[in-house]
Amino acid sequence: MLLDIVFLDIDGVLNPDKDHQPAIFAPDCVRHMKRILKECPQAQVVFSTTWRTGFTFFVLGWVWSQHGLPVQRVIGRTPDIQLDRRGEEIRKWLAEAPTRSREHRVRRFVAIDDEVAPLLEEIPRKAVFACDPYHGLTEAVAEGVIRYLNA
Repeated sequence: MLLDIVFLDIDGVLNPDKDHQPAIFAPDCVRHMKRILKECPQAQVVFSTTWRTGFTFFVLGWVWSQHGLPVQRVIGRTPDIQLDRRGEEIRKWLAEAPTRSREHRVRRFVAIDDEVAPLLEEIPRKAVFACDPYHGLTEAVAEGVIRYLNA
């Protein structure tokens, strides 16, 4: 089966008010993420957020599910290489993906983040979707992701 992968940051994407609400996802951002997952049924989520180093995978999944997001669509997290090396971490995850499952192959991937400079060093611009850190995941960004994954 071919999968599409959404490498997802949280702060500035689902949590635009991180200074005042450090562990709360914004309802509008969650709604847009749900739309991406609904309209791209082959898409699976891989956490590329710094939250993956501060929380266990179980706790991160629990926070995700508490906002009504489907935990069964989360398949992993990127390795922790070094701060500001997110693009390299995504490339490493993609390189190791074929060893994780023989039945599943990555067809297409996107990265949704509010800090895109480290991504653009390693990932084609067309696969990077930038969020304004004060607004998070917007309808326009979600629409772009959906169009790209369903092309």
